[in-house]
Amino acid sequence: MTRPPSADEHVRMAHRYFSSFVPDYHRAFTGGGRDPLHRVINTLFRRRTFERRMAIVRGFLEAHGVEGKRVLDLGCGSGEVSLMACRLGAARVTGVDLVPEMVETARWQAAEAGLAERAEFLVGDVHTVSLPEADVTVMVSVLEYYAEIEAVLARTCAATRELLILVDTRGPWWRRRLRHLLARVKGFRIYYRTPEAFSSVAARHGLGERARVRGHAFWALAYRRTS
Repeated sequence: MTRPPSADEHVRMAHRYFSSFVPDYHRAFTGGGRDPLHRVINTLFRRRTFERRMAIVRGFLEAHGVEGKRVLDLGCGSGEVSLMACRLGAARVTGVDLVPEMVETARWQAAEAGLAERAEFLVGDVHTVSLPEADVTVMVSVLEYYAEIEAVLARTCAATRELLILVDTRGPWWRRRLRHLLARVKGFRIYYRTPEAFSSVAARHGLGERARVRGHAFWALAYRRTS
């Protein structure tokens, strides 16, 4: 019987995968890419998904209000959600990502946008990194790379004073099959869960579901502090 990967092994697998295409991940927002495979993926899949989920996350942030507040962006990638929160008036945004090259891209984007004074980006794993307290926490397409979500979400909820936003990439069955195939080729794993699974964990840690939006390839969920 094959032993399931440990949390540390999942981190290493995800790090290896995302490190392999940092520039092309950033180019997904424009549908480009240097690598032919990722250029196709960006054009056909990532760009549409990224645009729609950014719009929904923006709607959650605007509805709650982040002006003058602290925002924590876990699994921040190249920093687009973090910088959006800055532009909506957040006093301070902290982005955390596993991949140093992603963090460097986020820092560069913040500097180019004139937002570096309010946006900091750190290299770290959400499973172990010290999390600063925040009024609002965002996790976009992070939990699907972890076999065990209880510990990660417990730490995330503990750091969140008001609002937690989760986005879980899923899609129709054929898209899930494609992602599993890509994961097998690239040497990492994907775990699909229902929104109810996330809401159950969040509720145990003091956050109640307040909004649920189904995108074409993801679920977006918003949770408010209940106590």
